[in-house]
Amino acid sequence: MAKVSKDDFQLIRDGLASIPSDVSSDAVGSAVPKLEDIFAPQNHAAALDPATAIVVGARGTGKSFWSGVLGQQTTRSAAATAYPNLRLDRTSVEFGFTGIGGPRGTTKDTIDKWVSGENRHEALVFWWATILRASEQTIKGMPVDLSAMIEIARDSDARDRLLSEHDEALKKQDKLLLVVFDALDTVAYTWPRRRILTIALLEVVWSMRAFRSIHAKLFLRGDQIDDDGLQFVELPKLRAGAVKLVWLPTDLYGLLFSRLALSVQADAKAAFGRLLTATGAGPATLEGILTRKWSILTDSKLQAAVMGALSGPYMAAGPHGYKKGKTYDWPIKHLADAFNEVTPRSFLELMISAAKIGQAPNDKSITPEGIRHGLRAASKTRVDQLHQEFPWIKGVLAPLDGLLLPAKETNVFRVWAAAKTTAVVIKDAEKNEYLPPFTPSKHGGDEKLLYEAMRNIGVMARRKDGRLDMPDLFRVAANLLKKGGTTPIG
Repeated sequence: MAKVSKDDFQLIRDGLASIPSDVSSDAVGSAVPKLEDIFAPQNHAAALDPATAIVVGARGTGKSFWSGVLGQQTTRSAAATAYPNLRLDRTSVEFGFTGIGGPRGTTKDTIDKWVSGENRHEALVFWWATILRASEQTIKGMPVDLSAMIEIARDSDARDRLLSEHDEALKKQDKLLLVVFDALDTVAYTWPRRRILTIALLEVVWSMRAFRSIHAKLFLRGDQIDDDGLQFVELPKLRAGAVKLVWLPTDLYGLLFSRLALSVQADAKAAFGRLLTATGAGPATLEGILTRKWSILTDSKLQAAVMGALSGPYMAAGPHGYKKGKTYDWPIKHLADAFNEVTPRSFLELMISAAKIGQAPNDKSITPEGIRHGLRAASKTRVDQLHQEFPWIKGVLAPLDGLLLPAKETNVFRVWAAAKTTAVVIKDAEKNEYLPPFTPSKHGGDEKLLYEAMRNIGVMARRKDGRLDMPDLFRVAANLLKKGGTTPIG
């Protein structure tokens, strides 16, 4: 470590602190992914495969990021380099739904124009029309009005005939068309309507198996595809074929180290290069990162050595510091949701925040206390982000303020019942037009349904002894207590 100076650690700290904390992306519009943002874990190859119809992931796992990558020629070419066996270099991409308006976008308002209430037939016609429009635009190379495709979609014979013609034309050119559907949680504000629209789209996707050169890809949240209210005979097969966006610990650290190795701050980039050399890691290149040929991306021991150099090996000093855990493992453990999954957004937020608190020591870039502070920041950001997706979440967490976890089910339910949480949330959902946590029950017992809604999105879980618990990722921001756990925000 002699070659890494005090100034180097400070420069690395500055470079880490300068990484943008808002790493969210959209499929279309001004927030689409940039070429330099692409990090391609090996286990995401199946998610980008045109043959994979359903990709499942929680908020922050990269659904809209990969949608946006696929939707642009430059970034799709980079993805083709990262995953050379997927034929992405011969794939055209159009969007069926994006949740965002604009020239390539489709929104809830568009659906509302063509689909009334819970009309399943109209929903089927609409989704088929989006497929027809995508294929027609690809063949003609120019924008096509959706209304014209609606008329064709109403006639199943005319629809199949046109799609077969397009399919054959693409086959002769040795090309594929991929129709991407993103932000599908925004299609409706009520459970019955969302279910009808989801079922209809899944029926269309299932029928798309008839075409060899035209594929559909749905980026869905887990709670949407696993909704028990969905009734479709082929649903089990679609669920079985779905691919989940999962980030392994090595992927998360690979993302972090790639950001530092490619820092726009030249001094920070050079300083991190010296630390890499001192720890035995090789130099990084953009191509090496994209193709995963940089050894540190997959070597957990090497990653742990670099993390140890940045922060110290353990979460406490002294001969017994190891009892507090390793700095390499601690962020992963405490950022995991109830499904034991960690998103890159939360991981980067923790590390960036750790570099912004307090003074850096002479021989490190971040400290264990900085990492703990980073958890608090990541927890707050995660709950804020979750609130954008599930506007009811803060109203459900608020009554639990100060509760000691894990707790008996009856204790949690009693707190919710005393605050009339379910009634307040349902009323607010109706007033502000968002999807409530569940379909309101007429017979009481809604606290159990509320817990199940929290469990379905990874915010709460049941221990083996039956008590209810909450991962630190949410607990800290919600101001719930836990013996020996990280102190809540306030």
